[in-house]
Amino acid sequence: PINLLDRVSISNLVDLFSTGGRRRLFKSIFSTSELVEPTYEEVVLVWRPLPEKPKKKKSRKFRPRLPKWIYDTAEIFDVEDRLPEIPKEPLAPAPLPIEIRTFDRVPMANLLAVLPKTKLIFRPADALIFDLVNAFSLLAVLASQKFDSPKLDLIALVSVCLYGIRTFFRYSNKLARYDLLVNKFLTKRISHRNTGALRYIAGEAGTQRARRTSMVHEWLLGYGTSEAKTEWPLREEIIQIGPMEVNKLLEMDVDQPVSIDIEAALEDLILLDLIIFDDNDRLSKVLTGEHANASLSTLWNDVFDGKGAISERT
Repeated sequence: PINLLDRVSISNLVDLFSTGGRRRLFKSIFSTSELVEPTYEEVVLVWRPLPEKPKKKKSRKFRPRLPKWIYDTAEIFDVEDRLPEIPKEPLAPAPLPIEIRTFDRVPMANLLAVLPKTKLIFRPADALIFDLVNAFSLLAVLASQKFDSPKLDLIALVSVCLYGIRTFFRYSNKLARYDLLVNKFLTKRISHRNTGALRYIAGEAGTQRARRTSMVHEWLLGYGTSEAKTEWPLREEIIQIGPMEVNKLLEMDVDQPVSIDIEAALEDLILLDLIIFDDNDRLSKVLTGEHANASLSTLWNDVFDGKGAISERT
């Protein structure tokens, strides 16, 4: 089933900019709060890295590039060998191979972390809070200094310098911990990469294709056994009413129905010899039971014997 959740963050629970939010501030701090973070069950990334641009070699001698019409004129008078060679355009770099990654259970807030070549930074609000804390701490250090003697002045200068060095290392440590957290998250959530990811996606696509075909087959069987139907529908009618009827079989309470490619499912059923259309493009028979098992067994035997092949279209 598909679960659609509304995100609930701290900003939804604590509101300092409204009268009601300020009144509920004390209660929000000391009460149990429930945060909801929608999570993607699976995230599949497919991208092609950009090739690195070749570095231009700097020539020590400056050679101005002559216009093309000069070379054309020199070729007419057969003196083009006296001109400098036409500089060759650099060849375009070969495209890099496609990269594929699959991740499991990625929270919506961390979606940017799994994207390739993404550089994560502190949010402006977090950086502002950290800077305000450092600013107030610096003011407290400066206010506590006394300038009664040169020795105290030197001690004050050293303490301020040490404070600056400490702030720098605190920033560096925070960034290092943040990068480590991101790397741990990526290592924990990644499930497949490159060849393994391709095989996984192909397997999932085959599973979805089999489910789609079986659902359409089940619906057509129910259509044939219904007493209200006097004849089988045309192919166009099946394609038109199929998505709505198959969604009824799914019994999913969602506002948006599931998109189903009925035409592709019919092609698979024809390939499997489970349905038969007459010359007028009207469905005439839906195989089931022993007849369906015999048809599938014959197809699989032909595939393994090298006499047949399953279509690659999904």
